Amino acid sequence: MTGYRRLLKWAALPVTDRRWAAPLSAVALGFGLFVGVAIGPGAAGTFATGAAQIIEIPAFSGGTDSGESEGGSPSPSAGVSDGGGGESSIPAAESAPPPFVPVVSSEGEPEATEATPPPASHESAPAAEEPDTEAETLAGIVLHVNPAAASYTIAEPAGTLDVVHAAKPPQPGAKVSVPVRLLANGTFAEAGARTKSALTNRATFSGVVTYVDPTPTAPAYTVSKRGASVLVHVHPDPTGAAPALPALGVFANIAVEIEKLPSAAASASELPTSPIPAAEPVPPAEPAPPPLPPVEVPPAPPAPTPEPTPAPAAPSCALDPALPPPPAIQPSAILWQRQLKLQGAPFTYGDFAGVVESLCPASGQLLLSADDIGESQHGLVFTVPATIDTVGLKLGQSVLATATIGPDGSLALTGLASDERTGGADDAKAAQGDLVPKPTKKSGARRPRASAARSR
Repeated sequence: MTGYRRLLKWAALPVTDRRWAAPLSAVALGFGLFVGVAIGPGAAGTFATGAAQIIEIPAFSGGTDSGESEGGSPSPSAGVSDGGGGESSIPAAESAPPPFVPVVSSEGEPEATEATPPPASHESAPAAEEPDTEAETLAGIVLHVNPAAASYTIAEPAGTLDVVHAAKPPQPGAKVSVPVRLLANGTFAEAGARTKSALTNRATFSGVVTYVDPTPTAPAYTVSKRGASVLVHVHPDPTGAAPALPALGVFANIAVEIEKLPSAAASASELPTSPIPAAEPVPPAEPAPPPLPPVEVPPAPPAPTPEPTPAPAAPSCALDPALPPPPAIQPSAILWQRQLKLQGAPFTYGDFAGVVESLCPASGQLLLSADDIGESQHGLVFTVPATIDTVGLKLGQSVLATATIGPDGSLALTGLASDERTGGADDAKAAQGDLVPKPTKKSGARRPRASAARSR
């Protein structure tokens, strides 16, 4: 026995029986594992244990953002050192546990639950849908009916006038609510069922004065807005004095009383239908007495010859006597002024609605009724520029017009459009001048407000 065997002889355990070989081998292996575990944390790279990791939670850390503590030494989160002195950087955000949020249960005891953040989404939130403003609902009092254009005028609670085309217009004074759609000439058409709530005989509205009739026995004036020119009557002064009337082009707020008129059919039905009794026989007349002698009467002095009264100057474009006049339209109601308020200086631009009464291409003029149904039996003469064509117009046709108002009351046409029922009112090709509909977005389709506010 030589070499290392002689040196280790003192530590050898003699085994005299083979049955002790396996237990002793197990004891030796267990002793070796025990020693390895004991020295493992100090030995880098051993399989006994891994490197100890120290994770810093930002909410409980007292160090600075740069990863150094107040004393200038690196914070534990800046690097993790294992037993061999190596470093491995671990972000604190990835290992930090989610905060705990107390939740009160139904029994009142607080429960600690983890706040689960919502899943991140790269899709943007859907935009809120824009309401469809192409269709709207109008509500107000039926102020006026235009049988020629198959339309009626509503006075809204704020006083705005809106014109709606319908096959069967309601009666004046009815409070209605109706869904409508916008037409090409700026008026509306019914887009659904119309509802009626009540009847009234009073209304308030506003507009621009486009015609004034100062006749003392029948004073009146016309108030206009896009699609309507409504005639307002004024009670004459009992003393015969001239009534106070608004000036041409002024913006007026009017309170009126609606006087309904019986229709022609109703008037005919109210006539008596009983037969007329036969006339009784007349007895023969007695003979006439002899004539009396004539009485001489002195001649009376000749009466002074009255000076001829000059006839009022007729407009340069008047009704053609060779043509039949437009058919008269019987109004279904008369508007009587109750109160009148004027605002600001007169406008120099306005909207008009009327019936074509005469075409004068030689003088470049057009004659329209002073109100939209010709109730006033007066006309307005418009000077037609070369940019507007009136060849396609017909007598008795309902039209809309825009014009500038001169200081002397002269009217210069700036726009022309058809108002012949719903089909004509929605014919964009029939519009000329500033009444040509402008292309607008679908969400921006809205009623045209008082265009007379463009200039004063």
